[in-house]
Amino acid sequence: MKILIIHTAFIGDIVLSTPLIQKLKDLYPKSEIDYLTLPTNQSILYNNPNLNEVILYDKKGKDKGIKGFLKVLKILKQKKYDYAVIPHRFIKSILLAKLAKIPDIVGFDVATGSSLLDKKVHYDMKKHEVERLLNLVGYEGKKIPVRIYPAKENFIKIEKMLKISGYTGKKEQKLILVAPGSQRPEKMWPIEKYREVIERLKKNNNYFIGITGSKVEKELSLNFENDKNVIDFRGEISLVEFGALISIADVVVGNDSSPIHIASGFEKPFVIGIFGPGKRSLGFFPWTEKSNVIEDNEFYENNIVTIPKKQHKYKKDYYKGISLISTDRVYEEIIKRI
Repeated sequence: MKILIIHTAFIGDIVLSTPLIQKLKDLYPKSEIDYLTLPTNQSILYNNPNLNEVILYDKKGKDKGIKGFLKVLKILKQKKYDYAVIPHRFIKSILLAKLAKIPDIVGFDVATGSSLLDKKVHYDMKKHEVERLLNLVGYEGKKIPVRIYPAKENFIKIEKMLKISGYTGKKEQKLILVAPGSQRPEKMWPIEKYREVIERLKKNNNYFIGITGSKVEKELSLNFENDKNVIDFRGEISLVEFGALISIADVVVGNDSSPIHIASGFEKPFVIGIFGPGKRSLGFFPWTEKSNVIEDNEFYENNIVTIPKKQHKYKKDYYKGISLISTDRVYEEIIKRI
């Protein structure tokens, strides 16, 4: 059996789909599972033993427009898939599967173009996103963790980088990872507040603070060049190497973005998310019991900020209260969890 997953959303969404990959392999152990996604998401799926192939669709780059769509469609037609699972809730993903003549296509009832699906699954807003994705294959059983798969060389690189800064993993040493960025700037807690928290943490010589993020996020003003116990990993490591780093961290703190979801897949760290109001109720909180979400609900409950009624207006107005979350609140949560 040949199975195709189509998901061309953000990195965090791909991370949350890894339990779906695992469950599909459990259900169809002899199947070949391919995954169609964006080039920026490729490293999340690197080394995943349950995948046969990752097919890249650069829909915002070289595959933009109808020419790129047809190029990818041709690849899918040649593969002759038996079954397609589409977490992505947009018509283009469904059209790819339909035009590739995949005989059995499942997706969500809220997706644009859902009438083209062979099976529509209810998108239950009361559930976590991982649970919703697992519902696509009819699973509602024991919790399946999110997973990425760092290789041995990834761990070796991270250990070398930490050792240079004096972190050797001694019991009294604590590794705190701070992920200040996001692909959506409106989700970000103010960078000056992250700076203040780091300034307070670095006063303890046994606390090693790793600032993580992409090369682009290096532009965020968080430079601590003369502080040996503050390590800037931004733009220096891949996402799968970031996974290796997370596996030895004590605490990971960040915005509602992919680092928080990646951290949920590892046993050691306590995960602290700084989220918009009620985001937990929308199903995008960390998928681990060792976590806490700092939300700004009280600012909305007291009408300091008003939540828009229409979901598509959330992008700016929905997150206005994040900047009101105090540094004391975040700092104290980190200290509590170390």
